[in-house]
Amino acid sequence: MSAIPILMYHHVNVLTENSEKGSDFITVDVNVFERQMAFLKREGYTTLTTTDFLEIRKTGKVPPRPVIITFDDGWLDNWVYAYPILKLLKLKAVFFVITAHIASAGLRKRIDEGFTGRIPTHKECVEIIKTSSGDVMMSWEELRQMELSGLIDVQSHTHTHHRWDAEPDMLESLYRDIASSRAAIEEHLNKNCTALCWPWGIYTEDYIKTAEKAGFSILFTTEKGTNTVTSDIFRLKRIPIGNIGILNFRKKLFINSHSAISSLYYKILK
Repeated sequence: MSAIPILMYHHVNVLTENSEKGSDFITVDVNVFERQMAFLKREGYTTLTTTDFLEIRKTGKVPPRPVIITFDDGWLDNWVYAYPILKLLKLKAVFFVITAHIASAGLRKRIDEGFTGRIPTHKECVEIIKTSSGDVMMSWEELRQMELSGLIDVQSHTHTHHRWDAEPDMLESLYRDIASSRAAIEEHLNKNCTALCWPWGIYTEDYIKTAEKAGFSILFTTEKGTNTVTSDIFRLKRIPIGNIGILNFRKKLFINSHSAISSLYYKILK
């Protein structure tokens, strides 16, 4: 059965020799990301939004070489570096944003608009976000412009990116948090927010029921693997990409574009 791989990204930034160690998983260099996206375009992949994916499940009509590109958190470099590349190549992507960290910071320059500054590394961003999230996260104005392009689908990564498994009344806290996130996206972007990506990849059956109650109809995990039109819509698997070359990128796409191969591959890894 043909499969629909879902790619997982976080940062797209300029990596240097001084970048923090281990950043090759969480951060993809701008030039590497551009080559990865150009490969998808050149090889005829069809990029999807969550709405596109739901329509495929409804009709059973799978387009040529489907793939979903996702970004977690809502970092500013997604606007400065990633979006211009996606826009140039006319590729769709899904941005899962932490709504409490999205500010009204206006529209800032992108790399295609003459941006010449420096975006902090992931380690720096984690510190900066504690006191000034607007300096390292995207703004509602930027998200709105990307939504209007028809290429970017903004969905929820919760309101606070909290770990509820340590909360005494975790389901009540979870409900308030994800309902707030959904409401914020719908209010600011004038759209229907139906998709949620679990922070830290942590979820349970009760979490899923709570998300349904909050109005979500499609849920994304950090579990490795691929998906088909019959996959559990509340447990969609994703593939972490990272700062890898085209040969490894091609390999990941090949494995996860075939459900039988993907299933066998991840069984062997276990």
